[in-house]
Amino acid sequence: MAKKNYNYFEQFEKQMQLCETAAEQLVDMLADYTDTHNKAERIHDTEHKADELLHGLMQELNRSFVTPIDREDIVQLANALDDIADSIEDIANLFDMMSIEVVKPEAKEMSRLIIEGSRALSALVSEFHLFKSSKKLTDLIIKVNDIETKGDVLHRSVMKEMFKHETDAVEIIKWQQIFDNMEDALDNMEDVADLIDGLVIKNS
Repeated sequence: MAKKNYNYFEQFEKQMQLCETAAEQLVDMLADYTDTHNKAERIHDTEHKADELLHGLMQELNRSFVTPIDREDIVQLANALDDIADSIEDIANLFDMMSIEVVKPEAKEMSRLIIEGSRALSALVSEFHLFKSSKKLTDLIIKVNDIETKGDVLHRSVMKEMFKHETDAVEIIKWQQIFDNMEDALDNMEDVADLIDGLVIKNS
């Protein structure tokens, strides 16, 4: 039987809080680049908690007769939030798996954009339940999109410089994967912001 007091909006917030935690752990990992395997494992543990939240939400949805927004929209948003946690874990795994010895300054800068984006998106997700009356949602959506744009600019810049000056093909392959995945994390955040924007329009 479905829980009468189950709050989908609160579950979205909890999912996003774990994404923010993973982003903070990534920033810490790159800022103090030691014991990388264990730090990557901590990010994996956070991502696993996010998976458990997603599974619990889906189980509850299967038992629910009435939902605050359409069921397919709940599924889409929950999965989009989970994609953020997955993408941050992928970044940490790449640093560990490819035995990166020295972190490029641009990677640290990109990680700071990831935490900035996650904080802005957390504020947006927390505001989502007020979509019928909130005056903040549009500004928060724009903020997330602006951060993703900064990530695009940084991604293009660092890749251009690397292809111009780096002579080691293996290094190019490694760092291209890392920066592409960092950009994916920011893209996933923008996807959630745009999805919420569409849901606000749909349900208002």
